[in-house]
Amino acid sequence: VHRILSEVSKFITLKKGDFIYTGTPAGVGPIKSGDHLEAYIEGKKLLDCKIC
Repeated sequence: VHRILSEVSKFITLKKGDFIYTGTPAGVGPIKSGDHLEAYIEGKKLLDCKIC
């Protein structure tokens, strides 16, 4: 995590609440049209979208 933060911060200023997307973990397939995505942090929904 520290290395990722160090590299990203060379190009942009990171602020509290910023997200850094690093890809999908092993065993997770690609998203496709019709999928529904939700993202939570500490029980709070931060993302809710349908892929067209």
